[in-house]
Amino acid sequence: MIRHQIRFAAAAAACLVLAACSQPADMGPPQVDVPTPLPSGINFSPEIDTAPVDESCQPLASYNPGSTTVEQAVAQLDDPEQITIGVSQSTNLMGYIDPETNTPAGFDIDIATAVAQSILGPDANIRFVPMTSGEREPAVNDDRVDMVVRTMTMNCKRWANVEFSAEYFHAGQRLLVPTASGITGLADLADDHLVCTGEGSTSVRTIAEQSAAMPVTVPDFNDCLVLLQQGTVDAITSDDTILAGMAVQDPTLQVVGDAFSQEPYGIAVQKGNTDLARYINAALAQIIANGTWQTAYDKWLKGPLGVAGAPPSPQYRD
Repeated sequence: MIRHQIRFAAAAAACLVLAACSQPADMGPPQVDVPTPLPSGINFSPEIDTAPVDESCQPLASYNPGSTTVEQAVAQLDDPEQITIGVSQSTNLMGYIDPETNTPAGFDIDIATAVAQSILGPDANIRFVPMTSGEREPAVNDDRVDMVVRTMTMNCKRWANVEFSAEYFHAGQRLLVPTASGITGLADLADDHLVCTGEGSTSVRTIAEQSAAMPVTVPDFNDCLVLLQQGTVDAITSDDTILAGMAVQDPTLQVVGDAFSQEPYGIAVQKGNTDLARYINAALAQIIANGTWQTAYDKWLKGPLGVAGAPPSPQYRD
């Protein structure tokens, strides 16, 4: 019985070999059309704000620190023994999770830490809360955080919803493209180019107004990097600080063109919380005067941006 089974198995194997040998010699693997994975929340037709840009509020002008005390600032915190700060956890150079220490790191983190220590002392209990661009305004107004330090451009539309500190960094919008793309700036973008940027950022309107390209938005800027690497989009547009961090991660990409927007960063706090905004301005002045700002810039941004930076001069409205 066993012999018959062995003979049958051998015969079956021989048939399979003959069948394989009888197939055409040039027969290749089957062609399978696998769709490119897309991130959740991607929008190929984002709504573009076309209302006239309002600059009447003088967006760079914040509140004069005056004689605001640290006690007044502490009284505005949700917890007087802890300060909660909204940040990015995925923006290289500005706010990201350091894989070696598993803690937040970057220029924004250094500035946020220095402000927190000015309020609660050198041993300040700081809780960093990661968030996307679109979550920044709701986060301060819903008491999720005391402040947001997350590459947030100051403009009149946002001033209507939050209070801002004085400007702590001045960035500009540029393009990130593959080095072999042939794109050197805005003028090279055509109407068949897809340009990715973050949902809720000021970059969406700017790229739509200043180029023929079609904007694509995603909730997180890192999704733009993946889309560019897989060829779904042709370029990324955002602030030069954010793009420089991406270029550091991938040497096949480069930041190109001159800056085509002004992006003044401010620290956001809850609407109406002017005491905290005033004290933050006092802290920023101290951070600039004692060299903390310059140390943070030289550590994180001087090399990638290729320019010797200097802190912006504060402007006050009262």
